[in-house]
Amino acid sequence: MKHMLRQSLILVSGLALGSGLTLGTQALVQQQQRQARQPPEAPKVITIPLGLRGEPSLGSAKAPITIVEFSDFQCPFCKRFHDQVMPSLKRAYIGTGLVRFVHKDLPLPFHEYAREAAEAARCSWDDNQYWKIYGALFENQECFACKGITSIAQTAGISKQRLEGCKKSGSTRKAVNSNLSESQLQGIHATPSFVIGRTQGDTQTGIVVEGAMPWPQFRAVLENELRKIKP
Repeated sequence: MKHMLRQSLILVSGLALGSGLTLGTQALVQQQQRQARQPPEAPKVITIPLGLRGEPSLGSAKAPITIVEFSDFQCPFCKRFHDQVMPSLKRAYIGTGLVRFVHKDLPLPFHEYAREAAEAARCSWDDNQYWKIYGALFENQECFACKGITSIAQTAGISKQRLEGCKKSGSTRKAVNSNLSESQLQGIHATPSFVIGRTQGDTQTGIVVEGAMPWPQFRAVLENELRKIKP
């Protein structure tokens, strides 16, 4: 009799445990279904000044879409964008007149060489060497400490005298500070971040995209924005 009672108790406990697991699984499935039915969070939309007379840019001023990049030369994710996305972006959109690309500096405070790199790149703006320095800095990102920013910039084509004179003037520091203030005002703290949208005069209204997403995903965002403005 005791043996039969023990078996009954084990059977009841097993059924209860099995029911608990089933109910737990059902609850998880129901939660996932509710989340799937919820509409995705709308991207943040902001309006920013482009500062096109003082900000480095690529592409036609008549391009229907402008991308404003907030970037840090010491950020590994920014380098990933430069290496894996920028070549396709140049070929398929910037070079074909569909996109204008504008760079703004967001050197993060915990990156020792980020501000120096941003200022060195801007010192080459008047000599039309900016994008060459831009590329060289990302390509040598792992050598900032061993080579030095000045040496990398010189190798890319800017003279030491030009760099020293530019730094003394303080103009590049003011430009970087202006970008930093703008990013804080707009709540942009991650690098890289992109504002993608239309331009009206010297201002742009667009969605904010954060992170170095793969090229297919980034291209899908661009195509979606282009569809919005096509008649």
